[in-house]
Amino acid sequence: MAWLFAASLALPVMAQNRLWVLRSTGEMAEYDPANFAVKQTVKVPADVAQSPANLSVTHQGQILFVPSVALPLTEEEAKAGLKAWYWNGSAASTIVLDVKWEVATLGSNQAVNELAATPYLSADGSHLYWFANSARRLQREELDLSTITTWQGWRTNASGGSREELGSAKLPECRCPSGSCEETCPYGVVWAPENGISDFFLMTQFVSGKSGSEYKASTLYQVVAGKWTAQPLTEPLRRVLDAATRGNIIVNAIPDTGCCGWSNQSNDQTQVLAQGKVLTVFDEQATYKNPDYDVSFYTSNAKLSSDLGSVAMTIVATAQANQTIQISDQGQANPEESKQIRKALADLPAVEVKSLEDVPRRVAFVPHALLVGWINEKELLIVEDHLLAVYNVGTGARRKSSVRVEDVARVFLR
Repeated sequence: MAWLFAASLALPVMAQNRLWVLRSTGEMAEYDPANFAVKQTVKVPADVAQSPANLSVTHQGQILFVPSVALPLTEEEAKAGLKAWYWNGSAASTIVLDVKWEVATLGSNQAVNELAATPYLSADGSHLYWFANSARRLQREELDLSTITTWQGWRTNASGGSREELGSAKLPECRCPSGSCEETCPYGVVWAPENGISDFFLMTQFVSGKSGSEYKASTLYQVVAGKWTAQPLTEPLRRVLDAATRGNIIVNAIPDTGCCGWSNQSNDQTQVLAQGKVLTVFDEQATYKNPDYDVSFYTSNAKLSSDLGSVAMTIVATAQANQTIQISDQGQANPEESKQIRKALADLPAVEVKSLEDVPRRVAFVPHALLVGWINEKELLIVEDHLLAVYNVGTGARRKSSVRVEDVARVFLR
């Protein structure tokens, strides 16, 4: 019996996937997932190939590249006139990013007023979603004293007009004892579906921290009766890997708290959250029993199947089998544990599929592979030896291609 789902969670009808690859030659190529034939190519700016994490693609064929911009800003960043590159499916254009940095004297202090807005694509191809942090940061002798930050979201048409407010959150005034507000004060960070926003997104108040990240609170924004509403979650999300059914099902990774040169100081987990229930589909210490050594096992990505019956994940580690692995901060030498760790490392990276049942079971395990996503309910698109391949979860059969990719982050299955 599937663990997750009531009949009320209707699943959308899935259209045939589209497959894009960012080539090292500086172009996006679309392939037919059925036979890997090239369907079209799109020339992209030179800096896109250097930062694939800043690239987003939708099923509609829209492509958006947004340079990294976040608070706190510098005067140079604000004056640079940052622009996003946008392909609407047939033609390219640029989008001027809303970035501001203004300073005013306030007694013996300076007040820095700053704003950084980032656009996101919509699933229907007719809108842009914008999310921004704006802050009034108080400084003295170039050291931060405090900040008052407001997060806000809005929607426009594809040309940037007809602004519609989605929501906002004014965060409490935050002191900055270290002299750097980013080390102690939260900013709103958005997670959006990789195929573009339609009826939900997630916002987490996040502190990058000097010695480790902090996650203050998370909010689910979703359309209810035609209006955007904010629903605070009971626990803050850490690293969202996937979500479905208007954000009512979330795959959330809990990363290691290691800092200051240590990789393994806590237990990495990946959980599926649904209807107030928590299902753990990856548990580092239960699987790898590695508390004595400074190597961390974790999931770098995860994708829910279209029928929501299983989840596929890429498992990676912070060390390799042929490397020296030091003892953890509180660990003791354990030859048997060391042997088992090296045996596990020899298979990584690997793709694992777990069923979403009361007790998750392993459905498939593919060593030396990286997950791209689900082609359909039964098949995964993976990367093996830098080549794309289709893997049948039920039979283990592969359909290999000659499409070479430098990095799984350069592959977009929509």
